[in-house]
Amino acid sequence: MHPRRPPRTALPVGAAVLCALLAACSSGSASPAGSASPAGSPAPSDAGHVVAISPDPTGSPSVRTLPPSLLCTVLDRSAARRVLTGPRQAPRVAPEKGTAPESCGYTSGDGSAMLTLNPATRSYAAERSAAHSLVLDPEPAGMRGVQITAVDGLGQAAFRETAQVVNPAQNVTFVVWRSGSRTWVLTLAEARGRTTPGADSLVELARRITPGLPG
Repeated sequence: MHPRRPPRTALPVGAAVLCALLAACSSGSASPAGSASPAGSPAPSDAGHVVAISPDPTGSPSVRTLPPSLLCTVLDRSAARRVLTGPRQAPRVAPEKGTAPESCGYTSGDGSAMLTLNPATRSYAAERSAAHSLVLDPEPAGMRGVQITAVDGLGQAAFRETAQVVNPAQNVTFVVWRSGSRTWVLTLAEARGRTTPGADSLVELARRITPGLPG
């Protein structure tokens, strides 16, 4: 996770690069999914998780893609179909520097929603604390209506976070849970006004894929 809660602008769900944020988008330069950030602004102190995935890298010849993450063997297309309609795997984009984080993502067939799975790079306790901070002050992160709900029967501990992204208008749901020695984040971002089965099914999907996750 990177420094957290900068003022940010979330990218549209169907955009070439989608930033799916966990309880806050990470700061700075634009590049979602695990190590990218939306439209740059200085990063405040507490950290957040970002996933950088390009749903359609073919439109830009300068974009280099990588083989699918091993996480896509756990979150495969049949699993993604429980949340998205007509899921299409989103290729991983190679970063200009460093290595790409493990992340698996799918967009819906109409491009109105995106589902991502990735490991957190900080502890579950830190994730939960950051989420509670966002409930108290969502505006700097470009969000509103943030709510946290405890989740039972998922790993050692889990919670669900829902929020509205102000601009562009999106609803985002995060399921954050600790399984074994790792913390995982399953994110669904969908255009406001489009309701997929996903928001209600995200926790169940997390339960379903947990046995296959690496320890």
